[in-house]
Amino acid sequence: MGTFTLLASSTAFAPEELEATRPPLSVDAVIRENHGALLNFLRRRMRTPEDAHDVAQEAYVRMMQYEGARNIHSPSSLLFRIATNVANDFARADQSRRVQDQCNIDDHELASREPTAEQHIAGAEDLATLLSAIRQLPQKCQQVFLLSRVKHMTYPEIARHCGISVKMVEKHISHALAVCMKKVGDNDRHPSFRK
Repeated sequence: MGTFTLLASSTAFAPEELEATRPPLSVDAVIRENHGALLNFLRRRMRTPEDAHDVAQEAYVRMMQYEGARNIHSPSSLLFRIATNVANDFARADQSRRVQDQCNIDDHELASREPTAEQHIAGAEDLATLLSAIRQLPQKCQQVFLLSRVKHMTYPEIARHCGISVKMVEKHISHALAVCMKKVGDNDRHPSFRK
């Protein structure tokens, strides 16, 4: 056992002696040497190039704590390990944000823009009543009203088409609206009847 100790002490350096022979770590030099390779590595892991740059910057900041150290065997490996840890932290935080942004659909009442069954029935009834009211209008009044509301003609166009004055068109429209409102009712479901 004494021979082994003699051989070991005469041929090998103690870890402290090895550390003393290494130059102090220059983080700036490590970053310059590995910047391109680190960004390529991170771009393959991250969702966007901006994320890769952010992770690299954070890794550089964390690497600064090793400035001047003599016990780092492979500074580039350390940098890549730090960057991997930062990327993992970033991914966990991103996943957590996405989960928090999601909500349970069961917790929310979803409003449909589709009419309810009751609204369909009420609308059908109102339409039937309205059509009946329009059919009961005098022929010329009915024609003027339909040209206005269905064909979207202007009062002067209707006047020329029917061979009557604009004033007469206004009277026919007013009469038709009054009859329709009386039959169907003055409510918000029929804004097209209003002038």
